[in-house]
Amino acid sequence: MIGTEPGDEGRHRVLPVLRWPAWLPPARVTWVCLAILAAYGTVFLKGISLPSLLLLPVVAAGVDLVFQRVRFPTLRFPDAALATGLFLTLLLPPNVPVLIAGTVTMAAVALRHAVRFRGRPVMNPAAMGLLLGAVLFGTAPAWWVALGPYGEVLLLGLAAVVVARNLPQWQLPATFFGIYAPFLVIERVLFGAALAPRVLFLGVFDPSVLFFGLFMVSEPRSAPSGSAAQPLYAGVVALGAVFLSAVLPAVGIVVALLLGNLLTVVLRWESGRTTRVGVQNRPSKARKGARRDLPLARWSAGRRTGAALLVLLLVGVVAVASIGPSATPSVLVSAPSGGGSGGGSGGGGSGPCAADNPSIPSATLTSLHRILGPSVILSYSSTTGITVFFDPVNQVTVTETDLYEDYGYAEFNGDDFAVSGCVP
Repeated sequence: MIGTEPGDEGRHRVLPVLRWPAWLPPARVTWVCLAILAAYGTVFLKGISLPSLLLLPVVAAGVDLVFQRVRFPTLRFPDAALATGLFLTLLLPPNVPVLIAGTVTMAAVALRHAVRFRGRPVMNPAAMGLLLGAVLFGTAPAWWVALGPYGEVLLLGLAAVVVARNLPQWQLPATFFGIYAPFLVIERVLFGAALAPRVLFLGVFDPSVLFFGLFMVSEPRSAPSGSAAQPLYAGVVALGAVFLSAVLPAVGIVVALLLGNLLTVVLRWESGRTTRVGVQNRPSKARKGARRDLPLARWSAGRRTGAALLVLLLVGVVAVASIGPSATPSVLVSAPSGGGSGGGSGGGGSGPCAADNPSIPSATLTSLHRILGPSVILSYSSTTGITVFFDPVNQVTVTETDLYEDYGYAEFNGDDFAVSGCVP
């Protein structure tokens, strides 16, 4: 079977691929589903995220077409680039400055073309863009993928469509969640976190985790396609997502995916070395035309390296230029009526929001601050895991039932409540 790795044939016999029209490849189905999610979230946020939704896919597609013009004799529809732009739309804060968001998107797509191994991108471009944004611009991932009471239902429905379109990759999300769930419990026991069943359930089925496992882990170009390598890759990503998030709460899950991408490169290199040994033992006639699929000569390793360095230089220049008040996030949404933090709104960070609740043990406060980032802890229940904290970045008070998703940036998923300012 063309384009498969050892062991794929049996997988396709056991799990036949559904028949989809040729004009709906997996990447196109993915970006259409992402666009629906982003449009729903934009309506829920009353247009705050509209600039990112309109700009980032266009930037991604434009950069992709420029690189295609250099690499290929003909242009192809930029499905993968549109998916990258929409991934970043949903993962960056919805109120991120457009200059920063556009720069991160440009860098993600450009590095996808420049940093490659045997014709395939080394890193998941959306994950690389998120990491660049967090390190250089301080834009911690927001994961606003399932807002409101129906957001998670929509997320699961669209994820089912994406998985069905890319059914040969089914082992990736299945293995990820199969390993992530038990090790999340182990991690919470080790760190002394709340172990209430509701808290554990929300930790595994948090919208950000569902989106990561169903949409990002199975990204076909940076994930392995061989059935033997998929469980190893997904398992490494799952373990990294659990334990790296404890020490790198804002970007641990993203770093886990990038480490999995590096593992995939190692597996491809080892598979290619084995294949070359087998080819050397075949008659020379069997090797005729073997280099036909290599990249064009004008896109050499030197040019790719130069392009990657130029992209990183431009991102660095924008990062230095953006340091200042314009790079500080603003309030994401106005206070909902009857918010779950006690109702009402106060002014800024005065009153009870000026200091942590003294009745909470210092060890617990330290642990919560490591998870929530810049915040003032107002209350915490060790039984339910529910935390009420003041977020000085967005000037909101949040009642959070699952700590995984905030890290100091309120996201207002269906299990959260938030009101503007400091709530007594």
